[in-house]
Amino acid sequence: MEVLKTKSSSHSDLTGYHQIEQIYPDQTVTDHFRIVRKLESQEDGEGNCYDWYEIDHHYRTVDRTKPIERQVNAVNETTSIAFVTMAEKGDIDDTTAGEHPDVFAEWAYPVDYKTGNIRRYGEKLYRCLQDHTSQADWTPDTAVSLWVSISDPAEEWPAWSQPVGAHDAYAQGAKVSHKEHHWTSDVDANVWEPGVYGWTQADE
Repeated sequence: MEVLKTKSSSHSDLTGYHQIEQIYPDQTVTDHFRIVRKLESQEDGEGNCYDWYEIDHHYRTVDRTKPIERQVNAVNETTSIAFVTMAEKGDIDDTTAGEHPDVFAEWAYPVDYKTGNIRRYGEKLYRCLQDHTSQADWTPDTAVSLWVSISDPAEEWPAWSQPVGAHDAYAQGAKVSHKEHHWTSDVDANVWEPGVYGWTQADE
């Protein structure tokens, strides 16, 4: 006969099937069993209540995957932090960074951002252009003096956006869509509107 002993601040009256999970650093052990009947109850002088039950259908399972999952998650988190750090330093190009948007934190406010920080806003990544404390109405898609969009590598012809300075000017060979046409930049530091100067229509 197998016996289960319980301890609590009040007596229990258990019936049916139960399981008890014990978590250790290297594994999780779970005992599954059915209570047949209650055998005895006692109390001590400190107010603890003890109950004994006869049990059957007892079996034990051992799960060693959680420690492995924790190790994998820790490695992935470390890798993600390293990737973000390298991207913000410029060691990883924007196209590669844009292929992994989920590793970057979402833009929030009020937060002290530093030049070079990359944050996710909506479905795009943005790079911080100058140190500042974010505000509700300074979202990356509107505060062009504070943030510049990192183009989505899956979007071959992103919509043209008027540059406000050298920091977001288009490079030679850049591709954009504008007024229902595709354009490629003929020059570096291109701040002109496609169709006005510095662009060649690519879908003529």
